[in-house]
Amino acid sequence: MFADGLDGILKQDDNYSPFRRRYMQSPSLPFFLLSTAYHALRDVPIPCTPPPPSDPTKIRLVCVSDTHTHILPPSEIPAGDILIHAGDLTHSGSAEELSKTLDWLRSLPHPHKLFIGGNHDTGLAHDDVRASLDFSHGGLTYLDNEAVDVHVRGRTVRIHGSAWTPQHGNFAFQYPRGGSLAKELWAGLEEGLDVLVTHGPPRGHVDGPTGYGCDALLDAVWRMKPRVMVCGHIHAGRGMERLRWDGAQRMWEDVVRRRNRVGWGGMLVGVWQLLCAWVGGWTEDTSLILNCAIVGGARDQLIRTPAVLDV
Repeated sequence: MFADGLDGILKQDDNYSPFRRRYMQSPSLPFFLLSTAYHALRDVPIPCTPPPPSDPTKIRLVCVSDTHTHILPPSEIPAGDILIHAGDLTHSGSAEELSKTLDWLRSLPHPHKLFIGGNHDTGLAHDDVRASLDFSHGGLTYLDNEAVDVHVRGRTVRIHGSAWTPQHGNFAFQYPRGGSLAKELWAGLEEGLDVLVTHGPPRGHVDGPTGYGCDALLDAVWRMKPRVMVCGHIHAGRGMERLRWDGAQRMWEDVVRRRNRVGWGGMLVGVWQLLCAWVGGWTEDTSLILNCAIVGGARDQLIRTPAVLDV
């Protein structure tokens, strides 16, 4: 019932249903029941082909991540105002792979195309490779741990992008898990962001059944409370949650931080908290977090669709 490590989570077999995967990787029955209750009440479907927004003031985000040099046909990319790529544009990170993916992004009709690097995009971490790439036209904006204001139909959307994730293997844009560097990096995130784009997810949310997200990023998200967070990295974590900044969510995250340890009493209290919050209805103090990883499966053989959000 235990995972074989991060590699197994990153490239988990998607032939299993999320329910069955959660059961197989739960360390105990109480945690499985609590996890099932949490996701049943707070997961929401990923919108892939929604109708045109009824509100003309809405801005449409088209979100992808972890394409790993796979070029999606233009017909499979929904129309929108802002295209966001949350990292792992490539598999090996070479200048050739980066150029191929950037040419693809540049060819798409979206007026604004924002992207960050991922742990596989090693070339973006080297000045010489980055300097050889063309970001100057086609609506491309590369966010290197920085924020930008995007103006659409009289509205301004502030978007911050960062490629950094906890250490796993010898890849780019990584910091030691649990170290001070992670806290320093995410402490610099400003409040009032509309959209936060990170390659990896925070701990306990869209990060796979055993929770390989970042604790320091989770702390920062609680402080900032962005309206929308877009990420990828954990292929098996693809999904979307509505984060409600309440005690029930804090309870869930505390259990995940304890390596998914919870007894029968804690499980019952946790499920009760979740149900009470659900009955109370949603408030304005909520955010959406989306893991929009495109590739999936044991060998990245599954190609999933882009996600669409209106903000």
